[in-house]
Amino acid sequence: MESVLDPPMIEQISLLLAAPIVKAILDKFYEGVGSKLGEKAVEMLPEKVKQLGQLIWEKCLRGQPGTEQLLQSAADGSVDEQRKLAEYLHKFLDANADLRQEAQKLAEEIQIEVTHNDIHAKNVLYATGQSQALQVNDPNQPVIQIQGNPTIHFGAPAKPD
Repeated sequence: MESVLDPPMIEQISLLLAAPIVKAILDKFYEGVGSKLGEKAVEMLPEKVKQLGQLIWEKCLRGQPGTEQLLQSAADGSVDEQRKLAEYLHKFLDANADLRQEAQKLAEEIQIEVTHNDIHAKNVLYATGQSQALQVNDPNQPVIQIQGNPTIHFGAPAKPD
């Protein structure tokens, strides 16, 4: 039975609480730029941020002693608590391959969408390195489609025989 003094357990994570989780996860997969990606993701993709935050909350943090306070302090801007949260999450993901794979898939979606807005190219193909790709084409530009396994050389002069 929950006492009157006990704070209620977090069921649905807010954007404020999801933000430090997502920054830590993005930093794990995109070393050094995770925090910047996380900041942009909170502004641009709040639903994706909440989705990744909720996944990590449910499968990693909820019910663990001290995690609610750690998360709240990290969300309030405590650099020390953000570091502790990141260390905890990185270790947990290293030990749990299935969760790592789920989190990495969502992190890649966030990274692609955030970086896509920073690229001003006409036709862009994002290859994630895991047999997945997203191609974004300008509808006013021609699209080249190739079948089979051709070799394409861009900007390289032909070698003389």
